[in-house]
Amino acid sequence: MLKTAWVLVSLLLFATHAAAQVSIETQDVGEIYQAGIGQSTILFTNAGDRPVQILSVSPAAKDDSVGDFKLPATVAPKTSVNIPVTVASGMEAGEHRHAFDIRTDDPAKPRMQASVHLFVLSVLDEAAPKIDLGAVDTNAPAAAKSVALSSREVPDFRITRIVEVPDFVTAKILPDGRTVAIAGKTDASWGRHAGLVKVALNSAVQPQAWIQVQDDVHGEVIPSQNPVDLGLFRNPNASFIVQFKSRDGKPVRLGKVAIEGVPATVAKEACAGGKPDCTQVRAKLTAVPEMGRMVGKLLVELPELHRQLPIDVYGWYLPESVKTRSLDEAQAKGGKSSTEPPPLDLKSALQKSTAVAPPPMADPPGHGPLLKWQVSNENNIYGYLIYRSDAEKGPFLRVNKEIVRVEGDKGDGITSSYAWRDDSATAGKTYWYYVGMLNRDGSKQQLSGPQEVKAK
Repeated sequence: MLKTAWVLVSLLLFATHAAAQVSIETQDVGEIYQAGIGQSTILFTNAGDRPVQILSVSPAAKDDSVGDFKLPATVAPKTSVNIPVTVASGMEAGEHRHAFDIRTDDPAKPRMQASVHLFVLSVLDEAAPKIDLGAVDTNAPAAAKSVALSSREVPDFRITRIVEVPDFVTAKILPDGRTVAIAGKTDASWGRHAGLVKVALNSAVQPQAWIQVQDDVHGEVIPSQNPVDLGLFRNPNASFIVQFKSRDGKPVRLGKVAIEGVPATVAKEACAGGKPDCTQVRAKLTAVPEMGRMVGKLLVELPELHRQLPIDVYGWYLPESVKTRSLDEAQAKGGKSSTEPPPLDLKSALQKSTAVAPPPMADPPGHGPLLKWQVSNENNIYGYLIYRSDAEKGPFLRVNKEIVRVEGDKGDGITSSYAWRDDSATAGKTYWYYVGMLNRDGSKQQLSGPQEVKAK
């Protein structure tokens, strides 16, 4: 009897756990500009027969956050709750998804991930400005490089001030008001650096732009490689060597060496030939790493110079049991690759015709200049931007406030027709227009050449 009773209790408990059914649904943020903030909600539904407790909600991105939502939160059976969340676009561009990790006490779904979709716009012509200063010599004057920002969306576009500068560089706005000169600091810590120079813009919709900057500061001792890129490796016992050479021929003496983020042992060795101005460190993996990306740092102390030299280490580990197929091999066999489709050939896309002509579309109402265009194969296109100038050679500025959106699935063999009217044009005046593409990755391309139109 005791055994039978235990079985009945276990079955009842199992049935109770199985009855809890939780699901999540997110609200898309929509379109926001770079350096902006978007609001969304995660709808958490408990369709089961017992209460479910939400234990935690954590954003994957450090600048995202959860709104006013008290945790832990109990969700009654057959009810739903809205979890407010905030996402920061930073300098992303195009389509992105921000993840939020949700943990519950539901045995069937103790962990769930909500994905918030957004499309990030930019007033910049090049949405991701960046500059690589390369090697910065601590024994030479700092050399500056410049990056110019431009915008066909902001009249009289300019940078108004420097907002933030990482501690390894200096930055200043040049007299044209659109260019930033950036130089590496020769007194910065040795090794590779990466950060953001943030500048304020005269734009109401995008108050800032962030410039990605990186460099590699070299002192009296120079590593043979930094970073150490292991690439795609399959040997769980992989090893690598980094040599440290003296710039002036003096002996190189290393202090403590350690490695972080990588399961490996490290040891100091003499370089081949035993020259005193060279010492090396050998690192060897000691445990099977998890499949996927591996990121770490080799930390080397130089006691006589009172410095620590960090070496970045990264790679992708795939065990032998995981089979791969190269893109060249797939193409040679006539197969389709799982990678992204090739870039759109604008000329062939515009000239390509289809067996079925697109249905005629009604002209937008009004009396301003009317622009019409057709495009085939819009897989990578998010929408279209219209630019106008008083002269053929510009300058051009965007005139359509709302993006002309690509609707539905517009893949191979489909031609779409578009029409847009400029109601802001002055009658009797001559303008030049061109159509630009806004791609799904946030980049912009010119679709047509400038066309002359006289407003009636």
